[in-house]
Amino acid sequence: MHTPSLRGKKFALTLSCSLLALGNVATAQETAPTNDTAWLLEEITVTARKREEGLQSAPIAISAFTGDGLEYRGVTDVGEIAQFTPNLSFQNNPSFGGASNSAAIYIRGVGQKEFLPTVDPGVGLYVDGVYIARSVGGILDLVDVERVEVLKGPQGTLFGRNTIGGAISITTKKPHEEFEGKLSATYGTDDRIDLKGSVNIPLSDTFYSKFSVAYLSQDGYVMRDDGIDLGDDDTLSGRASFLLEASDDLEISFSIEGSRDRENGPAMTLIGINYAGPIDPDTPPMATIHNVGASLAAGGPAAPCAYPGSTLNLAVPGCYDDRYVYDGEERNSGTALAYSNTDFWAANLNVDWALSENITLKSITAYRDLSAEFARDGDHSPLRISQFQDFLEQEQFTQEFQLLGTAFEDRLNWIVGLYYFKETGDNRNELDFTVSRFRSGGAYDNQSLAAFAQGTYDVTDTFHVTAGIRYTDETKKFTPDQIIHENYFAGSMHPQLDAPFMQAGEPILPHLEKELSYDEIDPYLNLSWDATDDLMLYASYSEGFKSGGFSQRVFPPIVAPYTAPAGTPDIDLIPTFDPEFVQVYELGFKYTGMDGRMRLNGAAFYTDYTDMQVQVFTSVAPITKNAGAATIKGFELELQMTPADGWFVEAGLGYLDAGYDEIDFDTTFVEKTNRLDRVSDWSLSAAVSKEFDLGNSGSLVPRVDWSYRSEFDNDAFNTPELHQGGYHLLNANMTWENADETMAVVVGVKNLTDEKYLHTGIIGDAFQSYEGLYDRGREWYLTGRFNF
Repeated sequence: MHTPSLRGKKFALTLSCSLLALGNVATAQETAPTNDTAWLLEEITVTARKREEGLQSAPIAISAFTGDGLEYRGVTDVGEIAQFTPNLSFQNNPSFGGASNSAAIYIRGVGQKEFLPTVDPGVGLYVDGVYIARSVGGILDLVDVERVEVLKGPQGTLFGRNTIGGAISITTKKPHEEFEGKLSATYGTDDRIDLKGSVNIPLSDTFYSKFSVAYLSQDGYVMRDDGIDLGDDDTLSGRASFLLEASDDLEISFSIEGSRDRENGPAMTLIGINYAGPIDPDTPPMATIHNVGASLAAGGPAAPCAYPGSTLNLAVPGCYDDRYVYDGEERNSGTALAYSNTDFWAANLNVDWALSENITLKSITAYRDLSAEFARDGDHSPLRISQFQDFLEQEQFTQEFQLLGTAFEDRLNWIVGLYYFKETGDNRNELDFTVSRFRSGGAYDNQSLAAFAQGTYDVTDTFHVTAGIRYTDETKKFTPDQIIHENYFAGSMHPQLDAPFMQAGEPILPHLEKELSYDEIDPYLNLSWDATDDLMLYASYSEGFKSGGFSQRVFPPIVAPYTAPAGTPDIDLIPTFDPEFVQVYELGFKYTGMDGRMRLNGAAFYTDYTDMQVQVFTSVAPITKNAGAATIKGFELELQMTPADGWFVEAGLGYLDAGYDEIDFDTTFVEKTNRLDRVSDWSLSAAVSKEFDLGNSGSLVPRVDWSYRSEFDNDAFNTPELHQGGYHLLNANMTWENADETMAVVVGVKNLTDEKYLHTGIIGDAFQSYEGLYDRGREWYLTGRFNF
């Protein structure tokens, strides 16, 4: 297969996915240009509803990026697409773990930020149709990717549970009948080295193979005092895929892939210390307890550590205070273990069998194995206030059957399916705090069964009705394996810290298996009207739910009659929470104008969010409780146009009006007037590019893109220290390609203005610390590509 030039298909994909996947772009199957840049707005085939249909005829809100377009911009992981997608937040959030890769994804204000396997995400992540259950490793490196699609709003009917905010679907490139390959190398800021290669090899007339490999490396940008650089990258990944065209009616594809990360952990820094103590008065204040001990060791009140009303006292070396806060400097004084090692491998088997002219059977079978170990110093000091170490094991198996067809002279398109998900694993948390060293976590075992159906009927040539329904039955099990290793206050006679249930060898939660079961029905209804040849209007109603789960990190121990009512059965001491639900009403339009040279798409929505799983840090770890309800309203606008020869312009706008309708303050300590965490009111972006034809010298394409995100809070308490104000990002690059279309060179700069902003912030309430992960800042890169 001939690889198109930047003046052809490749540049089309790059531009059409430049800043936004505007016009609700999805699967791109574009033809070569016939003149100038008009081909950029030719009709695109989309598969977001599990079947092929024209982009402007699909009554759904979806943004997408081609793999070539993301590579052209220098994007290396899926998280960076948030800069170009309205109302999408995609952050790396290590929480109290030390994973350097842990996805916290929000779409239209709905998502989940915790990595623990007993808590599920609110936005589903899929690779080749396979659900990725765990957020650790969820910021996927983009290697040999065909496209990335962002589906907005609940996807409960076709994608199932845990997609109440939406879904992100990644599709890899399939093997084909032509021999070809691609090599690329990138060098950039902080000794960034990206090496990627792929080759497509036909093994016979009907059997094809494709192999890809990538190595990504970069130094960290936050330096610990002991010389460890945090925020580094050291990733090796590979993939082998095979495609067999067994007959004209039967296609079988198989792939196996794996990834290995060996890094020092996230680039966290200490933003500040809460000397006033935890929000919950029943939570032990680790820093205060430590400082009292340090003051006594230094001679008592004459040499105090900092506490409410006091000042910094550098004469007391054992104090935990502002001496470890470096006011934005990329420095960390931690001394505890710091590493993040993640390995996974996965195998997928897909079968596509045309049973007749009108009916097709699809089977998607997948297995995934994840093994991760990570640790970090949560207090960022040489002291022992909060130190975390995690061991995460996960295996998952999924099987999905889809039967697709048409009826009534093709006026009805329908799909029915069955889905099975099985997940087992163990998450052991080794924690070392001021008062105690103990093990948290435990084993988990989750299973989900579902049946679904959806159909679109053409009532007339211009009016279409889509209806769908999904039934889900799931079971979740958790067996705590939690015990106190050492009590540093043993023998102190302190009424709480030296209590009988706080001694070494005592359990934190009962070592029993607890089981939760749910069954839910998610309906979907969509009405669309082709008002003219250029304008389509639609309205939809959808529902979705996110699974309940367990609060696995607990301290102090929950033991009757000390910290629980006398007579409480042991099984009831294991804390749980129920599912949360959304109901979404949406109106949208899709318009094509200027003789096909302009595309404008938009959607407005209203979300009723109930039984909210509010995550708060009122103890030594995040606690999830069904304690609220909220309303989220908003809209999105996306524009693409080719205003003149060689020019391509796109822009996007997203708005969210989100707020609590009710919140249980006594349980969460969250005010009703607080903002929902991780939610910005405004997200804007724009991009412009111009192609210059240099004749025999090739082509030159400069491009500039800009994005803006308004202020947001990183926690439910709206802690001022973790508040991120609105910020702008400006990126630019220049691409040259030779006339033979075999070589290209890209030079670019990300975050051109060196904006300093928080990717995520963490409040350690019991530890009285505020932590943040800031952006690396301005980065330059130089990429060379060779196609053969």
